[in-house]
Amino acid sequence: MNFGKRFMAFLATGAILTMSTSQIFAATLTLEQAKNIALGYVPEESIHINTKEEYNQFEIKLYNQKDQTTYEIDIDKTTQKPISFESELQCHIGGIQVVLSEQQAKDIVLQEIPQAQFVASYLDWDDGMQEYKISFYTANIQGKYQINAQNGMIVEREIKFIENQTAVTPPQIPATVNTVVQNTAKPTQTMLTMEQAKQIAQSKAPNAVLYEIKLDNDDGKMIYEGEMKEGYIEYEFEIDATTGVIIEWDIDIDD
Repeated sequence: MNFGKRFMAFLATGAILTMSTSQIFAATLTLEQAKNIALGYVPEESIHINTKEEYNQFEIKLYNQKDQTTYEIDIDKTTQKPISFESELQCHIGGIQVVLSEQQAKDIVLQEIPQAQFVASYLDWDDGMQEYKISFYTANIQGKYQINAQNGMIVEREIKFIENQTAVTPPQIPATVNTVVQNTAKPTQTMLTMEQAKQIAQSKAPNAVLYEIKLDNDDGKMIYEGEMKEGYIEYEFEIDATTGVIIEWDIDIDD
């Protein structure tokens, strides 16, 4: 089942799922349970980057290589419902030419949020590119989208769920997103697995013990960062997750 159909099914059963998980989960959500909820709101094959735990919520960050987009979803520990949903395109391709009309930009929003009522929409410059900035609301969300005016790619989404909502309605992200003008996009690059990143790090210090490694987003670039130790010597490294190039290698002596 592709993501569009799977997501529509998720929407249709959202209220039921929320009720059933409330009965199954403990009073306070665990990290793993929150991560599984967040994965239901993003395209298939998205990977978990990291989770920050606050007093009453989990902030979960994910990355999807296919659409080259990072997603951040905040989940309330008690209600098991999302507080906010954000996305940011990491490979922003476009230009100064305005191809889309304002209505066409709104139609892109309506494809994901059919009930959207528009508050404001305007054309603006952002990082040297022309973008439509669109604000809207529905019965249970308030949202803002940034859409490239040349190719229709969704650059950013910001969605806040209204408190005490009776049903959670996340955006209906289609199976293939950000491909309104497909011939402008660069080919998707394959990302290294964590095991490959470990092998690259170990090749620099074969006798060191690798005790920490994680995937992170550094200003739009996906990197593996970690730490190794060999006796009194400590290594800290960063590896480009796409090219495999070691972009940082620090050595310190632990006295």
